[in-house]
Amino acid sequence: MEKKKLILYLFVILIVGALLRLININKPEGMWNDEYLTWEIAKASFPNEFFQAILRNCHAPLHYIYLKVWMYFLGDSDLSLRFSSYFAGILSIISMFFLGKHLGKKTSDTNGLICAWFASISAFLIYFSQEVRIYSLLFLLSSINALCALKTMDNPTKKNCTFFVLTSVLVMLEHTIGFVFVFFSVISVLLFADKKTKFKRFLVSILLVGLILLIPLCIFIYNTMFHQQYFSQWWAPFSWAKLAFFFTDLFSPYLINITNAPPEFMSMVYGGGKVNLGFILFAFIPLIISVLCMIRALFSFDKNVKYFILTSVGVYLTVFVASLFGKIIFLTKYLTEIYPILILFAVFGFSEFKSKAFKAILGTVYSTLILFFILVSNYSPVKLVRAEGQNIPVTMLNVLDYKTTDKVVFLYYPKERFLKYSKEIANSKNTSDISKYNFNFIKSDKETMSETYEGGNYRYKEVFLADENKGLDIFLDKNVYSKIKNGEKFFLVDFSPVSIFNNQNFLYTLDNDKKYNQTPLLFLVFSYIRNYIVQHSQILLSFSGVVSHEGWRIYIFEKT
Repeated sequence: MEKKKLILYLFVILIVGALLRLININKPEGMWNDEYLTWEIAKASFPNEFFQAILRNCHAPLHYIYLKVWMYFLGDSDLSLRFSSYFAGILSIISMFFLGKHLGKKTSDTNGLICAWFASISAFLIYFSQEVRIYSLLFLLSSINALCALKTMDNPTKKNCTFFVLTSVLVMLEHTIGFVFVFFSVISVLLFADKKTKFKRFLVSILLVGLILLIPLCIFIYNTMFHQQYFSQWWAPFSWAKLAFFFTDLFSPYLINITNAPPEFMSMVYGGGKVNLGFILFAFIPLIISVLCMIRALFSFDKNVKYFILTSVGVYLTVFVASLFGKIIFLTKYLTEIYPILILFAVFGFSEFKSKAFKAILGTVYSTLILFFILVSNYSPVKLVRAEGQNIPVTMLNVLDYKTTDKVVFLYYPKERFLKYSKEIANSKNTSDISKYNFNFIKSDKETMSETYEGGNYRYKEVFLADENKGLDIFLDKNVYSKIKNGEKFFLVDFSPVSIFNNQNFLYTLDNDKKYNQTPLLFLVFSYIRNYIVQHSQILLSFSGVVSHEGWRIYIFEKT
């Protein structure tokens, strides 16, 4: 392809990707929980507090270092923080171009452009290019690592081996379970590279050096996986449907398994007595096209395809097995490392089709469905609202005419979580919280969070059945009832995706042993606390109503 034409095509692809990622990038709901924690760690004082914060978290350190440098030069407004992921997202389009060029027996500009186009319009990548999390940078590093792997297999020089190992280290430093991807990637390279004994000895040697240097990271990973202080599995338990939603997330514009997918895959196809034509059209058809291309790639079973299969299947099955044992949640984003390889796999198969007309039809249908959905659908990745956004309850309180003399109790999140959006509310002596990290009205002070979540349903059922809770009564009297004066309001800020049971449903759940034992403890705890506070406050104060928006609900009481 002529150089001028190639540059023009790549420029157009970059512009499309850049514009798609700019749509609604400044989220009015603010950062949600994981984004907020990422920012909090990155802004900690360097070096002591910064590295201590990283050690308390479950994620690898590289992204926090990257974000800290970004904040040093460009500030920490929400928009600036989102642009840290946006920047990595744009670079990923370029890295996928060079990765695609390396496909096949000879350099192919066309394959490079197709890979870049796929990355440009990928709903998954667009979504994470707007989020203050690790995944946009992780995709970039993984794509560069895949390129180094392919180059090493084709030409196992010391230079290529060294770059392959260095990028592997960066992937592990970016993602806690990146070592799983690196393990299978290294095995694949050793198996399928050109047969050169010296190369393999050199690669193994440099890998051993890298492993020794990464011993502290290995200890960190071990503690994270086997000595968890806080379990997340309660909000996203494993279901077989996640295995299928993984593929629709990556190859269609429908993002289902970002936080928690429905327990049944077919519920998206047929639910509530209706056929979901939108899901069939915009999820199934792009997925079928992608799978068709992958199947075609299998007929050209060269070393690249072998690398794609062993690495991606190995990582996928490892995370799947770990999720069955409750060591990780099976979410699409946790398998980001293999996404560049899967794109390559599909593009390789697409390039193997002989009919130009057939390829034109497949490419046009796929691109049209993806772009139409992104630009028009209310479920577009650029329109998905982070229902946990920490700015939502702050905005709601201000709309409800909050005054500093009013009493506020936040449920589930500590009040400090809202400091970025309202210092006035978060720092007020009249604001208190009952957070997910400390609900001692239910559990013992001596009990760790891991002990609480293991068997907590059994141990705390009597607490849920009791008519009174002295600890909760003391908290409410100290922070609300004894302090509130005539004309002042009490706002109970409730996070509804956790406190899912009203009083009637809660009592029914307590009576149904099977349903009770299957319900995550935190759902029971915060449904109980919310119902208890509402019932007692209605007796002592005037109830003015309840307002809700996205994942938040605020109960309003007044002293008259």
